[in-house]
Amino acid sequence: MPDAPAPGNPRQSANAAAAAVIALVEELILVIDEENRHLATGAPASTSHLVQRKRELAEKFTHWVAGVRRRDIDFRDADAAVHKRLVESSKTLREHMNDNVDSLRSSIAATRRRVDAIMRAIREQAAPTPNQYGANARLAAARAPSPAGSGRYL
Repeated sequence: MPDAPAPGNPRQSANAAAAAVIALVEELILVIDEENRHLATGAPASTSHLVQRKRELAEKFTHWVAGVRRRDIDFRDADAAVHKRLVESSKTLREHMNDNVDSLRSSIAATRRRVDAIMRAIREQAAPTPNQYGANARLAAARAPSPAGSGRYL
């Protein structure tokens, strides 16, 4: 839960609250950008060490938003420049979050393709070899796989 604005000067309280939110948003953007770089390497999303930190920061941000909605915090009293910076950082966060969603979707799709390829390979290896009939319409003897170093090319 965010700290309640300090009693006294509302402008000072609003500026302090806005500065705290801006710092939080900037850190969240850094974590999101780092995660996007991590995902761009093809690493699965779930292995990212950044997921927990992003979750913590998002939870703090959610508490700030809830405080604003309850009107416990009012940024309208902040200096115009601080208020403008807060609005701009919120827009930037939204853009980075949209990029993050796209990166996560791509990562999930790549993980699905990997799992599908592995499952296909397992099914192919587990499937019984088809019966092969010889020229006399009888089952041909099963061939043993040729050793890898026999000098023959595959």
